[in-house]
Amino acid sequence: MEDKIEAVERFWDPEGARFLISTSAGGEGINLQVCRVMFNYDLPWNPMAVEQRIGRLHRYGQHETVQVYNLVAEDTVEERIYFLLEEKLREIAQTIGKVDDRGDVVEDFRSEILGFLGSSPNYQELYKRALVNRDYRRTELEIAEALERAKEASEGLRALTQDLDSFDLEHYRHLQGQFSLEDLRTFTEKAIVRLGGAVVPLGDETYRIETPPAIREQSRGVLMRYEAATFNRDVAMRRKRIEFMGLGHPLVDALIAYFKSPIWRGEVTRLSSGDEPLLSVRWLVSVQSENGKTQQHFHHVVLNQVGSARKIDERHDLNLLPILANMQQGIIIDTAKLQAFAEAEFQGVLAELRAVSDGQPTIRGELVGLACC
Repeated sequence: MEDKIEAVERFWDPEGARFLISTSAGGEGINLQVCRVMFNYDLPWNPMAVEQRIGRLHRYGQHETVQVYNLVAEDTVEERIYFLLEEKLREIAQTIGKVDDRGDVVEDFRSEILGFLGSSPNYQELYKRALVNRDYRRTELEIAEALERAKEASEGLRALTQDLDSFDLEHYRHLQGQFSLEDLRTFTEKAIVRLGGAVVPLGDETYRIETPPAIREQSRGVLMRYEAATFNRDVAMRRKRIEFMGLGHPLVDALIAYFKSPIWRGEVTRLSSGDEPLLSVRWLVSVQSENGKTQQHFHHVVLNQVGSARKIDERHDLNLLPILANMQQGIIIDTAKLQAFAEAEFQGVLAELRAVSDGQPTIRGELVGLACC
């Protein structure tokens, strides 16, 4: 395994190896999106295994048109069966319009059908019978039947799910969150240091992280130390012995869970602004629909002395993170009147959520931030 990782890293290095020669071990478990040309010299019997090899190149970060060449020896059983499979697959694709301008099977359909084909038929037995009996007519029928079953399975799945042929990514751009990996890095660094851990830059956007004791005690699956970590996807893909600190990483998820839990009580802070006293209030509201689906909403408002409320953008707190250490802090003043205004505003938030929710949802709110400024 160490030799395998070392070879892949040499191939990823822009100044390293230009060619990578691999056995079938390279067909899974590695990322090769820096490669754009593949030669399959020894074709596996199962055509899905070829697709898995190609999938090493067709990964996030691939910017080129991938070229794949399958080499097949002439006048062999492999050649006859390979072209029988290709011919039958092309016939099916043509009948339902799944071919490109050159008449070749489009890649998505090929992968889909071969995926449903799986290990049926038994390719080892198929080749053995063809080799012994030279009965290619029977082989052709078996391949045709297997591909037809795969097509029916594909159509059955499409009948149960939404047909995404007309999917247009541009229609869904507005759903993309406004937060980035850089925002996550800022939060993670501040959170780790605040809890007594350490984040040490190593260069090339990598860090050594000492996990805070509080996180180690409360969370399973979190290591005491991460020797090399990054928040940059490209760096994580280029170097194999590095932790990618994105959402889903045990440490990142543990930090978020810790600061959302009752374990972390937070602080009530007065930030001097020089203007009239304002109360800044943050709530995390969970809305559970009748079908059990739960959504969480973050609400941040600022109230003045007469109860006027102003909604604050979600990025406000993230923008504050880098400068919080330089802001003056003190103890909060009497906020009895502002508290009543805040409770009234919160009830208004709940009413708005009920109005836009289907059925009779269960709505729970939690105060997660309070500051007088």
